[in-house]
Amino acid sequence: MQLQEIQENIRSRRNKIFLLMEEVRRLRVQQHIKSIKVSDGTGEQENEMPDIPSSIPFLPHVTPKTLKQLYLTSFSFVSGIIVFGGLIAPTLELKLGLGGTSYEDFIHTLHLPMQLSQVDPIVASFSGGAVGVISALMLIEVNNVEQQEKKRCKYCHGSGYLACARCSASGTCLKFEPISTSSDSIRQLHGPTTQRCQNCSGSGKVMCPTCLCTGMAMASEHDPRIDPFD
Repeated sequence: MQLQEIQENIRSRRNKIFLLMEEVRRLRVQQHIKSIKVSDGTGEQENEMPDIPSSIPFLPHVTPKTLKQLYLTSFSFVSGIIVFGGLIAPTLELKLGLGGTSYEDFIHTLHLPMQLSQVDPIVASFSGGAVGVISALMLIEVNNVEQQEKKRCKYCHGSGYLACARCSASGTCLKFEPISTSSDSIRQLHGPTTQRCQNCSGSGKVMCPTCLCTGMAMASEHDPRIDPFD
């Protein structure tokens, strides 16, 4: 195969890839229009920011907004465990007659410091382990959200779409009829009418040219020397 044929094959395959991307864009625009109609019917607004899959099993998808709720929930759990291990558990043991004497005798026989008898090893290990696990899971989730945000497109924030500049994201444009300046034509002037925007097909959104509707940051965005097709 000659060099010219190889270049032509590369060019033709690039064109096919761009045609397929354009077809995907049109299908996504149609899907966006349908979802707008459904959301208008139910009275709910569509969430433009896609959710981030959680790194912790059995947890729902998270967003930067719901991450604050995760902070509060984790802080509440940690505070509850600390209060239980430090105040409630020793009081219950004294009332029920558990621990106390047996721990003190055991520590005395081993010639260990008597301060250890004031701490229940079961409650202490449970509380410390639970606090450590919750803190570790919280750090993993925060790191996961930060990594997912770094991978997103900086311009469309991961949605894959930008607001249409022609219709100002409204989906409709004003239509003006041309007015003749000749004195012979006397017609009644009509007010401007609205029509569906031809640029965004009435969806109010256009394809993000940086990520090509993928919502992910591309290498060519940060380093112009890198060709995404190589």
